[in-house]
Amino acid sequence: MNLRGALRKLGGACTRSEKFLETHRPHPTRANRFQRFVTARGARKRRSAKSRFSFLVSRFTVFGVAILTGGAAPVFAPPKELFLQADQVTYDATKGIVTAQGHVEISSNDRTLIADQVSYDENTDVVTASGNVSIQDAAGDVAYANSVELTRDYREGALQGFSALLGQKGRLAGNSAERREGRFTIANGAVYTPCELCAEDGNASPTWEIRAARVVHDELEKKVYFEDASVEFLGIPVLWLPIFSQADPTVRYQNGFLLPDVGDTGLLGPFIKLPYYFNFSDSADVTVEPFLTVTAGQSLQGEYRERFASGGGLWVQPYLTYDDHARDQPGQATWMSGLFGQGWIPLADDWRVGFDAQLSSNQTYLHRYDISNTDRLTNDVYSDVVDGRSRGEIISYYFQSLRATDFQSEIPLVLPSLSYTYIPEDRIFGGRLKVDASTLYLDRGSGTDTLRGSSDVDWLFPYTTSNGQVLTAEAFTRADAYYVQDALAETPGAPSNAETITRGLAYAMLEWRWPFARDVNSRFIPDETALVVEPIAQFVTATTGGNPKGLPDEDSIAYSLSATNLLEPNPSPGLDLWTGGTRATFALRSTALMPGGQITGMLGEQYRFTTQPGLPPALQLNNNASNVVGRITADFANFELTHQFSWDPRTATIEQNELYVTARFGLSNIQLSYVKLPPSVADPSLGQQEQINLNATVILYRNWGVFGIAQRDLANGRMLEAGFGLTYDNDCFVAALGFNRRYTTILNLPPSSSIVFHIGLKTGSNGAVH
Repeated sequence: MNLRGALRKLGGACTRSEKFLETHRPHPTRANRFQRFVTARGARKRRSAKSRFSFLVSRFTVFGVAILTGGAAPVFAPPKELFLQADQVTYDATKGIVTAQGHVEISSNDRTLIADQVSYDENTDVVTASGNVSIQDAAGDVAYANSVELTRDYREGALQGFSALLGQKGRLAGNSAERREGRFTIANGAVYTPCELCAEDGNASPTWEIRAARVVHDELEKKVYFEDASVEFLGIPVLWLPIFSQADPTVRYQNGFLLPDVGDTGLLGPFIKLPYYFNFSDSADVTVEPFLTVTAGQSLQGEYRERFASGGGLWVQPYLTYDDHARDQPGQATWMSGLFGQGWIPLADDWRVGFDAQLSSNQTYLHRYDISNTDRLTNDVYSDVVDGRSRGEIISYYFQSLRATDFQSEIPLVLPSLSYTYIPEDRIFGGRLKVDASTLYLDRGSGTDTLRGSSDVDWLFPYTTSNGQVLTAEAFTRADAYYVQDALAETPGAPSNAETITRGLAYAMLEWRWPFARDVNSRFIPDETALVVEPIAQFVTATTGGNPKGLPDEDSIAYSLSATNLLEPNPSPGLDLWTGGTRATFALRSTALMPGGQITGMLGEQYRFTTQPGLPPALQLNNNASNVVGRITADFANFELTHQFSWDPRTATIEQNELYVTARFGLSNIQLSYVKLPPSVADPSLGQQEQINLNATVILYRNWGVFGIAQRDLANGRMLEAGFGLTYDNDCFVAALGFNRRYTTILNLPPSSSIVFHIGLKTGSNGAVH
């Protein structure tokens, strides 16, 4: 038997099993669609033949389905309904044999048997089906054979020219097969592959397949055992194993080794990763990954995941490394470790507790072993509660810096931050009322400690006129109290200055909007396009002098006026910075609504009538006219764009410019970003930033593609990182070979290059990669 031809018969990208079944179904207009039993005997004999045949069909159908679904030994139960169609049905009373011939189709309980001929011998209790035999169960799984013979209460049997679909992707074929104990299906001279095969290409080999002298499918344990097996890649044997086993394709999770990653880097030397997967249940698993290097010691990495039945979940990634070469490297240690994780659990329907963890034993560990490029780590423990529109939270933070320019003792601990927002369900005086209260304590080993308490009341009233104008009035008031303690020296017992600062803040806002909408008809614009144009004017008057000397700015350091916050009455991202004064803001927003997406643009400027003492000059909030700020977004199925800018009309320069583009073309995608940030917006330790990033994957031919990344610092005229590689990905196999170069020096880690090779075999019904 041609086993590869049998696999193609099971269907693939070009010929699917459903089409095979359709070609064997009798035409609905056939004259003998409902074939009556015709015998030389009378009506009593006909009823007897029909009864016997119904019995054998149900037994045979249940047995065939058990072969496919991996169920336990079948228990006979007569079907409620039985549909039979065949060209001819006869009963030989002398021999006790019922025979159906010609396009036989037997359906019962969403199960279908198709064959050229089916017979039942009453004397030997044997069912025989021959000629293009196929059995399909309710789930759509299909098995094929040239002939099938079932014996011993239909729990055992023999099949010639056997082939079967296992799950959605598995294909198994053999010269012959046996059925034993209602549990084991044994294929002899078999071949297995999850890869799709094209029936028109008779000479093509699947990407990978397993050939074995004997394959045993244990339906109770849901495992497939291979004996004297050879793994072939593109028809070439690459690995021989005397015996091994794997879960059948119906199993979603199974313990075992995953395929390794191998590579070489300038910091680690040659390395290999050997992951092993443990499955505890449908909602919990763990992966343990030994990470073996030539010049940087040995590492053990892991990942634990669990989803709780009551809601919430847990995800933890621990890292532990032993490197005896690190004794001679400054900043390194013999033992190194790291931890990433997050999780939360519900205490009630509206109350939960959780955490986020990012930790490293030293400053270079995460970079050196390519665990993470994050250089400031955030850890928190929190609890929050939601009641209708109201919400309360308590959270504590620990920040860890991996930067050489930071001092850990100057980074505060947040112990803790408490906040509560109350929004009543009913309107108050026709508007929305919101009340906030919060406290915050920041503790530093050296530097300023801050205790802050704040409460505010906000009332918002929207109104729409009969001609579509939208008027919004808002009144806001807030009271803050600070206790600030600033140590004058870092030695214990050094004197310190302590000061209490209070302030009262308020603003009133009136905003006007008038959106106009109309359909657009133009040969340059897609049909069914609507255009919405909305002029906006806003007037705000707020208290001044809200930034007294000595008040620390902890939460609003990186701030600038932009299209995102232009229409915010208090655009500061936190509570410490107060952008008061009297000002007027004018903007124009336009949206094009198209069948496949939309494009939105906004342009605006702010005018200040009073100055605000205490504001840093870099914020440019004391100028009479602000920068002109704008934002353009495009959102389509295969294309997304966001462009945000700030233009200074006094110097005719673009001070802030951000561009983010994502484009998808089938399986290809390109991501491009350009960022230019002034010092007031960028990280103060980095100064002005101007950077361009490119990340792309392009499919060149069929399953072959290339990928690449590039990051360049335009402000300093240097490359930060670059990489490229080749990838192959089809329905059952994925491989990637990549090269990467990092040009920057991180603490004592010099620039380095790496090359990594990864392969994965897709198995199972869900196409999981192993």
